[in-house]
Amino acid sequence: MQYCNGTSVTIYTTYEWYSPSCASEDGSLWQKKGWWSLNPGECKIVYGSSLPNRYSYYYAEGGGKVWAGAYSTCTPSTAFEWCDNTCSTASRSLGYRQLDTGSSSNYTLTFNP
Repeated sequence: MQYCNGTSVTIYTTYEWYSPSCASEDGSLWQKKGWWSLNPGECKIVYGSSLPNRYSYYYAEGGGKVWAGAYSTCTPSTAFEWCDNTCSTASRSLGYRQLDTGSSSNYTLTFNP
């Protein structure tokens, strides 16, 4: 999974993917990671191997723009790598957007204005 910044401002992104190693009592099987800083025109790999599932989630913000969705999850303001059910008092609830990559084993998501 690669993210590319197609805007004229720096954006900050997160990524959430299917991860059976995060199995918990509440049934959560998802892991989330962030924050990647993407300068205008820059691309970064946020998940390096073949995509584990056709669905993943993301959130991004920068320059007054937000790329969000309906899936609310606890997200800290600093760098993190957590199972989905992890939270802290210093976190905020952000709405992640679902991404369906179909049968792709890799995917590039470009954030546009």
